Amino acid sequence: MLRLCIACKGSRLLCGRKSCPILTAALKRRPEVDKIAATKEFFGPSTSIFVGRMGYPAVGVGPLTVMEGEEFGAEIRRMGEPSEWFAQGLDMEKIIDMRSATLRANRTENIASKSKFVSDMSEIAMAERPTDIELVLKGKPSFKFAFSDIIQPTGASVKVERMKVTENPKIPKKVERIVSDDIIAVEAANALYELGLDVYKVSAVLSSGALGLSRGKKMVPTRWSITATDDIIFRKLAVQFKEYAPVDSFYVYESSYMDNHFQILLLPSLFEYENFEAWFPGSVWNTAEGQTPVILEDYEGFNGRRRYAADEGGGYYAARLAVAEALQKMRRQAGVVVFRVIQPSYSIPLGVWVIRETVRDAFRNSGVKFDTREEALEYINSRLQLKPGLKINIVDFTARSKILRQRRLEDFW
Repeated sequence: MLRLCIACKGSRLLCGRKSCPILTAALKRRPEVDKIAATKEFFGPSTSIFVGRMGYPAVGVGPLTVMEGEEFGAEIRRMGEPSEWFAQGLDMEKIIDMRSATLRANRTENIASKSKFVSDMSEIAMAERPTDIELVLKGKPSFKFAFSDIIQPTGASVKVERMKVTENPKIPKKVERIVSDDIIAVEAANALYELGLDVYKVSAVLSSGALGLSRGKKMVPTRWSITATDDIIFRKLAVQFKEYAPVDSFYVYESSYMDNHFQILLLPSLFEYENFEAWFPGSVWNTAEGQTPVILEDYEGFNGRRRYAADEGGGYYAARLAVAEALQKMRRQAGVVVFRVIQPSYSIPLGVWVIRETVRDAFRNSGVKFDTREEALEYINSRLQLKPGLKINIVDFTARSKILRQRRLEDFW
């Protein structure tokens, strides 16, 4: 996965940084890990839960905790809130440092398990603030960063024998009411979102196995629940915004974060959606040499798609949800083309929240309005923010685009 980091091992700084954020975080947390290993016990706040997928349906599950609560103080709450990371402009080094303090405790449970351990996990997931727990460990913690294109980074991990929740989790009554209703998981997830919970909280509750009909509640691996939540909420929003009139012209929205640059084009048409990702050499998933990016594309028409967007994976669904939220707020529909350009300095994957939050931010800004598609594309081409030596042109996208190659009525005016 992280071929650049594997080749570098923190010594050659192939990513271009002055120091290796992974190595720095590992050295900083080693005393904390050793202290936990010596006592075989842990007491501290649990900020969320994690459900693995290896060995499905018998998977590793457990709470995510913070190894040194005193160091972070009030920051503990935001450990699982990427929207706050984005709002505060945290860079890659800060996020890795913060997430290196997490301890992922786990034991093997069947996804349909109704054990006390699993029910406690569900309460932790639903709680509105971190919940104190005690753990009796089964072995020594191992410090090995877990990075993913979908999931937020995690630090040390350890097998756990027993868990005790030492305080009553603060679960909002409205959340309890929705979870206790005997409704399917899709309806419950949408109800939680409409209640005001962000997708990060909804996906954690879905992952914990708290949602669904009482006779068939099951835990969902965290990796799957994140994309499933994006898809569930999008589908509900799409039913609504597809009833609205199309936008009245061509609009471009943009935002950048950690050298992920987004340009989003809205066209006056019925809803269809196309997402581009241009990965330059040296970025997370492009280990080639040179200056030519690898461009990926996925598309769906007005009636949606049936197959998983395998080329782009969770990033496709994260960006699509953020677009849907914006269209619903505008009370409009549109043809949508998302251009994402990833530069080499984005060398470590931090999860799809980076995509979701950056696209959300794009729509917080005022869009630039154009009379024609050509003017909009010329503007996007001028705004493809690149560092010296990196080259890409709007033609590289339009030549592959299903939406932009379509002949439309305005082409004949």
